[in-house]
Amino acid sequence: MIKLIATDADGTLFPDCGQDLSAAYFEAVHALMDRGVIFGVCSGRPASNLKRVFAPIQDQIFYITQNGAMASYQDKIVYREAIPMADTRAIVRDIRALDGCMTLYDTGEVCYFEKRDKEAYEFTRDVYHFDCELVDDLLELDTPCIKFSVYRADHVEEVTEKAFAPKWRKTMNVACAGERVVDMVPKAASKGASLAKIQALFGVSMDETLAFGDNSNDISMLNQAKYSVAVDNARQAVKDVCRYVTDRNTDDGELKVLDALLRDFDHPEAALRSFEK
Repeated sequence: MIKLIATDADGTLFPDCGQDLSAAYFEAVHALMDRGVIFGVCSGRPASNLKRVFAPIQDQIFYITQNGAMASYQDKIVYREAIPMADTRAIVRDIRALDGCMTLYDTGEVCYFEKRDKEAYEFTRDVYHFDCELVDDLLELDTPCIKFSVYRADHVEEVTEKAFAPKWRKTMNVACAGERVVDMVPKAASKGASLAKIQALFGVSMDETLAFGDNSNDISMLNQAKYSVAVDNARQAVKDVCRYVTDRNTDDGELKVLDALLRDFDHPEAALRSFEK
């Protein structure tokens, strides 16, 4: 029986930068929670933004945020992993040296940007609706950073993979999180590692877990669930690790899986058979 469901947001539930979920989606989630299922969202976004997106159920679900650097339930922090300050300052300098790239410095509560990176600041504030602040120099901050994002208007993955990402993968998890963003969190942090802590908190096993994803930063989470589902617009590497593939995010792919599960809740293998690869 499935006792816990974890879902990515951008690219999985809706296209990147989405902010709205349908009434039908919330009805399905409510119906599953009424059957005792624990539900949560696992995203690169901060909890403050996700609580607005999931407003009808915001106090009933768990949050794995900043790509696994933080996990919380009912406003209590279950897990938090900060980047060492020496690495923080070195990463800021290295991103500054990347052609056309800008830096997002995420403390878990606020996303900081340098004034020179106004494009990234405005995009994150106005499109994603994160809580953002501008500063003169990120190197002057003394608040620990739990996630960096490298922002570039285009080709961000191509630019970061030349030397920057290979260098930092020794101590950081570096993964593409969207068309314009590559995220970095401490090596010990990932969506999968945080999901394992949530599973332990509720006494739920991998065999009782269903997870949805689309991008590289979701793979560790999907590997932590027996019932792993990729949306059809997912990267091939994500589809390769999943047992199931559903329709695209723009075609209510995740909702179709939830509805199928509700129709035969006590028999998840049978309920999800039509989504098998």
